Amino acid sequence: MHSLLLALVCTVAQDASPEAVLPAASARIRTEGGPTSSGWNLWSNGAVGDWFRIEAAGAVTVTVRAAGQAALGEWPRARLEAGTAAGIEFEIEGGEYRDIAFDLELPAGPCPITVAFLNDHLSEGQDRNLLLAELRVSGASLLAEPPTVDELTRDAIREHRTGTLVIETAPGAEVRVTQLRHEFSFGTALASHLFTDRAAPATREAYLQIARENFNAAVTENALKWPQMEPRRGRPDWRVVDAIASFCEDNDLRLRGHCLFWAAEQRVPAWARELSDRELRGAVERRLEAVLPRYRGRIQEYDVNNEMIGHDFFAGRLGSGIRVEMFRCAHRLDPEAPLYVNDYGILGGARLAAFEAQIEELIEAGAPVGGIGCQGHFRGRVPPVHGVWRALDRLAHFDLPIAITEYDLENPDEAARAEGLDAFYRTCFAHPAVRGIWMWGFWEGAHWRPEAALWRRDFSSTPAAQAYRDLVFGEWWTRWEGRADDSGRCEVRAFFGAHRVEALGRSAEVRLERETPREVVEIGG
Repeated sequence: MHSLLLALVCTVAQDASPEAVLPAASARIRTEGGPTSSGWNLWSNGAVGDWFRIEAAGAVTVTVRAAGQAALGEWPRARLEAGTAAGIEFEIEGGEYRDIAFDLELPAGPCPITVAFLNDHLSEGQDRNLLLAELRVSGASLLAEPPTVDELTRDAIREHRTGTLVIETAPGAEVRVTQLRHEFSFGTALASHLFTDRAAPATREAYLQIARENFNAAVTENALKWPQMEPRRGRPDWRVVDAIASFCEDNDLRLRGHCLFWAAEQRVPAWARELSDRELRGAVERRLEAVLPRYRGRIQEYDVNNEMIGHDFFAGRLGSGIRVEMFRCAHRLDPEAPLYVNDYGILGGARLAAFEAQIEELIEAGAPVGGIGCQGHFRGRVPPVHGVWRALDRLAHFDLPIAITEYDLENPDEAARAEGLDAFYRTCFAHPAVRGIWMWGFWEGAHWRPEAALWRRDFSSTPAAQAYRDLVFGEWWTRWEGRADDSGRCEVRAFFGAHRVEALGRSAEVRLERETPREVVEIGG
């Protein structure tokens, strides 16, 4: 999808003038904010923009007319973004509207152009806001209809998520191919109390039934976190994690461990915060030595030290080297489990640069980082497809698997929730570096944001649940029937994963994987 935006057939332009003018208040790409007399107040980190058609490849001038409101002595910081290329950051200094022009080199064709707000802040009555009046783009026109997410991602999904099954059988034989399981991880967080006797048996069974029927992967929502597992020093309670691990084993769900540590002070057990530095270091080592061997082979990967961008409890107490030591010790105790960094604010771009710098620093210091975890907690809308793709592209250069570790979209409008899920899942499934998406819970009765749940409290499904199933078990699920040709051969394009192939009254199971995207299956003949 590096050529994702360029592969589209250009739609008919709405305006053939040499300069396209977009009033911010009418932008079709627009996140949380509100109208003003002059345009749009982007009062939270987000973006405003639209889809343009660049008439000819070459130099294009993009002019942003904007003003700002300062807080704590800082003016709004913004980023001009065009397509999936890296953006240009700038500050809006002053409360009067003014033009800020940028010269860009852009290819011809459809291109989303947006202005993102990066440093929103609200404190004691001081509210930092980005005020946008309009965007003007030379040599361009507004697209009458922006491309759909399906149009943007369809080719990339076919390229990166499907391979070919070659079936060799008797000439003219009827052949059926049925998918059994995805290679890509479609996961969910599992709530602790549903694995205890605090949950009514009927409730527990309804919850577990949805989990086993809809997901092939899971993550511990709270059970593995240090304060929940070991509220009293030296007395870890393994029961819930054991129960979750057993459920995942029984139902063939790949299990992530979230999280070994959390860098925020309030997420460290109270007793551990009171230890001396020497005692704290020993407690960190003992936790790793207790958890990793116990779940070796049962928990397949871990978030090591959650949310290190904005928090530094362990680094503040024990020095920055403790971050690397945590990774090294965990790797020594379970060399097969990939070890992830994990943080929020990445896919929208606000903390992406800091995340990149942190990953690079860890790797250079010798930390065995095995994966990159991007949280995806959204309110109202999900970020635009090109923004998410841009973030994933930048992280992909580390050549590590990327996991969307915590997805949810909080929105009281169930239809909007479904639309957002469809767009976000298509985008991430299409990107070759992403290996899985874990939603942060699915049931309204056990969700930290009930208005993000896919299943209601009575276990009825919302439109978002149907959108999810339509993708995972519909559009992206291989079902094929046909006949072998005169030589007894047929080729079937199939999604990566496990499949059953049937012919001549016999069947065989075969795995089609990205590493071996072409598999030959012989049945009779």
